[in-house]
Amino acid sequence: MARKVRLVVVCEDLMHEVFARAFLYRRGMKRHQLTFKSAPQGDAKQYVCTEVCCELTELRRSSGTNRGILYLIDADNLTVDRRRQTVISACRKAQVPPPQDHEPVFGFIPKWEVENWLAYLRGETVDESSNRYPKYSRCESEAYPLVEDLGERCERQSLPDAPPSLQTACQDYPRFLEWIRSG
Repeated sequence: MARKVRLVVVCEDLMHEVFARAFLYRRGMKRHQLTFKSAPQGDAKQYVCTEVCCELTELRRSSGTNRGILYLIDADNLTVDRRRQTVISACRKAQVPPPQDHEPVFGFIPKWEVENWLAYLRGETVDESSNRYPKYSRCESEAYPLVEDLGERCERQSLPDAPPSLQTACQDYPRFLEWIRSG
């Protein structure tokens, strides 16, 4: 029997993958419903842009299968909107129409890096103009408990003083949750 993938997660690195796994498992998604595509060595942002285009083409080819795409890409020194535009530009360059609002394509775009969001979830005050927050190299699983209640907090809009990029991600959360529940 073929494996039924429901959500393809395209991300830059292992930390993005760990963050997404913790978030998605807590949302009730099962391992067999997910496929993770992390960038190999090289330009991780270019990899995410290219893979989003490929996955978008596949999503449209298999319409009606309740399949979706979640991509994680750091904004670095760009704004969240500008980084989202780089994904859209990559699609146009590949002659793939960019994601439409009605399509199940979701972007989590932390300013600088996902460690900024984790610092906030640890209770720290976060300055998104900095990427000085501790890294989780070789202890990535420590992020799981921090991410577990993020969905509930997004749903309740209970993110006081959250970094703007995390607030932006949570604005799309109701649409994401609706897509998960529809499956």
